[in-house]
Amino acid sequence: MKARGFEVLLAAVNPNADVVGFARQYQTPFPVGTANYEQARGFLQLSVMRQAYVPWFTLIDRKGDLRVVAFGNEALFTNEEANIRNEVGKLLAEKGPAGPALPPKKAAGKK
Repeated sequence: MKARGFEVLLAAVNPNADVVGFARQYQTPFPVGTANYEQARGFLQLSVMRQAYVPWFTLIDRKGDLRVVAFGNEALFTNEEANIRNEVGKLLAEKGPAGPALPPKKAAGKK
């Protein structure tokens, strides 16, 4: 879906993550990097009061807004491929410029 403006990124938040080994083992066709726990929580705008179970998953729209933030214990991960394809499809159907997202803003619908 890259030609339609969809980009995948992966960040490991566990200490001493072997991102090179992971990328090699799974032959990831997308960028893989690291972030510390605080950076990841800050990026996702998570309160320290919210539990965050792995994996962490987010979708950012073309305007840079966080639109989907889900954790491993949530419904998105039940039949995850179909659910993720559905959510990505909704965002790709929206009008807006294709290309890299702007820096993230407040999640849609959150105050």
